[in-house]
Amino acid sequence: MSEEQGRAVTTTGATESQPIAELEQAVQTDPTSGAAWASLGRAYREADAHELARAAFEQAVRFCSGSPMHWFGLGIAALDTGDPEGALAAALRAVELAPDVSGLRVLLARAFGRLGVARQAILHLEEALRLDPQSPIPLADLGWAHLAIGDHDAAAEAFEAALRLDPDQPALWSVLGRCLLEQGHPSNAVHVLETAVFARPADGLAWARLGRSYFETDRHAEAARAFTRAFEHGEDEPWAWYWAGRNAAALGDGEALDRARRELKERDAELLRELETRVEAIAAQATTATPEEGPCHSPSAPTAA
Repeated sequence: MSEEQGRAVTTTGATESQPIAELEQAVQTDPTSGAAWASLGRAYREADAHELARAAFEQAVRFCSGSPMHWFGLGIAALDTGDPEGALAAALRAVELAPDVSGLRVLLARAFGRLGVARQAILHLEEALRLDPQSPIPLADLGWAHLAIGDHDAAAEAFEAALRLDPDQPALWSVLGRCLLEQGHPSNAVHVLETAVFARPADGLAWARLGRSYFETDRHAEAARAFTRAFEHGEDEPWAWYWAGRNAAALGDGEALDRARRELKERDAELLRELETRVEAIAAQATTATPEEGPCHSPSAPTAA
């Protein structure tokens, strides 16, 4: 799974927050209480103390190995600390103890996804959806898993279903826009990506995708503004500069085109060559076009991340 997902499994079964000092005192008072250790683990995780959270959940399963939620917490902590193998082991134990809990299947799928086994992740997400068909979480994860194997059609279908259940997900609007672009539907992508940047105006990635969608629908001035916003908000991937360069060429903006060339020269020689090929084609067409004609811009080009 990519960092773009930026999501974490909800720790079902968590208690209301308590001060960490109180929870630490509780495990000192009763050091064999799995429930006390699990509560401390959840508190540590909420405080982004992931190593401490993992250590606490390890104690929780040590003293109460029959609780699927303790294993669930340990699996989440393992993912948080960059150990998908440990997460997989914990998730398998949790599912063994409670095979009909959807959230445990989602954790198992995420562990497989982090290990690069997307097709196995898809199987468990489909089972999670069977167990809880009204939850947007397995649907969103299913979209990411399909995206990992390059199935943009299935990914778009899953993201759309997740957004119908929970539209307040800017990252999903953005990645759905990506899928629509890869499917060759830039007009549809415009609306989706405008929704994404309205919900999260500082999302540079969504602005870059919106810039591409504007470019592919011949809205070049709007595309230029979108790319400017993207770079202002930190989007710096070569594909974004490639599309910004193509848009600059379409506008005849030599300064913006030269900047794109410089950025690509430093990072992606292949994309720079592709950009130059596109620029030459635009120039050649401009010299042969009749007054009624204008330059055409093919939408085919490298995939946006």
